[in-house]
Amino acid sequence: MKALITGANKGIGFAIAQNLGKRGYDILLGARDEARGQEAVAKLQADGLSATFVKVDLNDLEGLASLSDLSDIDILVNNAGIAGNIATEKGALDMSKSPFDYTTADLQETLNTNFLGTHAVITNLLDSLSADAKILNVTIPVSQKYWMPLAYVTSKAAQNAMTFAFGHQFEKDKSKRQIFGIMPGAIATDLNGATAGEGGMVRTPYEAAENITSFLFDGKNHNAELINFDGTVIDNYEPGLMGKNLKDIAKNGLKRKFGKK
Repeated sequence: MKALITGANKGIGFAIAQNLGKRGYDILLGARDEARGQEAVAKLQADGLSATFVKVDLNDLEGLASLSDLSDIDILVNNAGIAGNIATEKGALDMSKSPFDYTTADLQETLNTNFLGTHAVITNLLDSLSADAKILNVTIPVSQKYWMPLAYVTSKAAQNAMTFAFGHQFEKDKSKRQIFGIMPGAIATDLNGATAGEGGMVRTPYEAAENITSFLFDGKNHNAELINFDGTVIDNYEPGLMGKNLKDIAKNGLKRKFGKK
C-alpha cells in the first residue's frame, strides 16, 4: 500500500504521513524543499516507518509532470498550499485582513499554487492511481461570515469545485476511485500563526491528522463530498438547484437560450 502526501515535511502533512505510515502504508513524502523533506523522511524512518522523498512544488507545473513516473498510489492527500498574502500593519499573519486589501497579484499567486498546482498533481497522477484509490483534499469552508482571508478562501473554493467535478466524472466513468475534501476546522499551523488550545477550539496538527485520516477508513464512499470535521457532509453548493429545479433548467434552459418552444 502506498500513500503520497503533499506538503508533508511539517504540520498537518507530516502528522498525516505519520498516521498513514503507522497503518502500514509506504509513504511518499511530498515537499518542495528537498533538504527539509529528507529531514522529515529521516524522522519517519527513525520510527520504523517506510518513507521516501518526492519533490512536489505546486508552483512548478512543468516539474509536477514527473509525478506521472510514480505507480500504484492508493491514497493521495493534497495538503500543500499557501495562505496568500495576509500581512497587514497588525502583523505578517493577519487572518482578519479585509478582502478589499488583497491585490490581483495576491489572488493570482494563491490560485496558481493552491488550485492550479493541486490540479496538476491530480491530473499527472491519474494514470498512477490504483483502481480504487482515494484522493483527499485538505480544505476549508468558503462562506464564513466572520472569517474571509480572500486569496486563500478563493483558491479553496476553486479546489472544492474541482473536487465535485472530478468526483462526478469518476461516477460517470463507473470508476471505483474517490475524491473528496476534508475541512479539519481550526488547526495551529505556521500558515495562520494560531496556538493550539486557543479559544478552546484550535487543535494540534496531530489531532487534525487523526480526524482527517478517519474518513479514509470509515468504510463509506465519500466521492464528490466535502466533509466537516464533525462528519457533516456537503455534496453541493447549490441545494436549491437540485431535483426538479435542476431538471427544469436542463430541459427548458436550452430551449429558452435557442428560442425554441
